[in-house]
Amino acid sequence: MRIATLNTWKNEGDYARRLDLMTRGLAELSPDIICLQECFAGAGADTAAVLARRLGLVSLTRPSRAKLRLHGGAMVPSTSGLAILCRLPALAERARPLVSHPADGERIAQRLDLAPIDGHAMRILNLHLTHLRGEQSSALRAGQLIQALDWAYEGLVGGLVVAGDLNAAASDPALVPLNAQVGFDMTTFIGARSNGPQGEGLAIDHLLLQQPGGWSVASRFRALDQGDDEGWRPSDHAAVVIDLIAT
Repeated sequence: MRIATLNTWKNEGDYARRLDLMTRGLAELSPDIICLQECFAGAGADTAAVLARRLGLVSLTRPSRAKLRLHGGAMVPSTSGLAILCRLPALAERARPLVSHPADGERIAQRLDLAPIDGHAMRILNLHLTHLRGEQSSALRAGQLIQALDWAYEGLVGGLVVAGDLNAAASDPALVPLNAQVGFDMTTFIGARSNGPQGEGLAIDHLLLQQPGGWSVASRFRALDQGDDEGWRPSDHAAVVIDLIAT
């Protein structure tokens, strides 16, 4: 089973070009599950729906963080939520609100239960934690993560994968509840343009097997991190990919 996670950077930059680059990069990876964050939807545009249609996947979307955003030269009502695109049969998909702060806005968690594969069940937890900084914000991230994990463990049968933009590196105390067995060493916040400013080694997008449940990690790598002939990357975040095998 191949799983990827990507923060799609809403509709920023050259949105149409980036959608093409995302499509091309994800098609080459051919994941069975794609966890997306900052999925722009508004004024007829819908990142998750477009990617799902182009890739031949089912889109399970959870719009959130509603606000006016600039699109096509006008301020339009929009959302920037979570989505899981899947090729594998799904049993149930749910979402729940997380504790939030007025300065940050709505945060949610999304989970997906897959039909068992060779007798092995799997649950996916898709997250985008607060981007606020400072000591209090780290505590907020910790609270969001604990709340989401507690919910993900409810009635869990089989493995649990945690995916998403957690807005924190492995050294952040907020991520202590995570099982870091596959490492967090790859920079994922990389800047939108290959010739533009890049994050100083920020590894804030994570994808890990939190509970094995009969699965193990065969490989883990960064992807969608190269610019096109004009320097545009698919997003200002790289994708993270893991391959899982039943054990």
